[in-house]
Amino acid sequence: MRADDGPDLARLIAEQFGRTPVHEVRTTVYRRPPHDMLGADGYSLVSNYFLRRVLPYCLMHNAITKLQSAVLSNIIGRQKKGRIAVTHAEIAEELGVKRTSIGHALDALCEKNLIHRTKRSTYQLNPRVAYNGNGQEQYDFLAELRALALDSRFPDELSPELTRFPGTGTGTG
Repeated sequence: MRADDGPDLARLIAEQFGRTPVHEVRTTVYRRPPHDMLGADGYSLVSNYFLRRVLPYCLMHNAITKLQSAVLSNIIGRQKKGRIAVTHAEIAEELGVKRTSIGHALDALCEKNLIHRTKRSTYQLNPRVAYNGNGQEQYDFLAELRALALDSRFPDELSPELTRFPGTGTGTG
């Protein structure tokens, strides 16, 4: 037996010294899809593209207020697989602002397609901006949202003021 006999060398050794023949084991590898974020390189919980390009620009050019940004950040930290379970009062207490101001900020975030109101005081975070879960879960959630065919084109389009700035294209690629 020579070392260059190839991959069967291990099998021959095992069969010579073992009491039973070696059986082949076949496995199937299932690859989960990568996270589908606003930026093509996004594999993190929050889209690097959104954090690097969209949010800073919008803050600097008043396309999103500091309160809206703080509420969005709070929501991103709370989300469970894109869904948000929190009251206006809870967000207001954590941010140190009036509860009524939270409602206005949430309405504005909905208009910008960063979040979507599913029913009174129940929201979904745009899973292309941030998602807490694996790529397959995000893929399934996106399919569920796209099947709704919402007039706002949530989750695939952000409002124009979030996407019309230099060097970022449409903000979705």
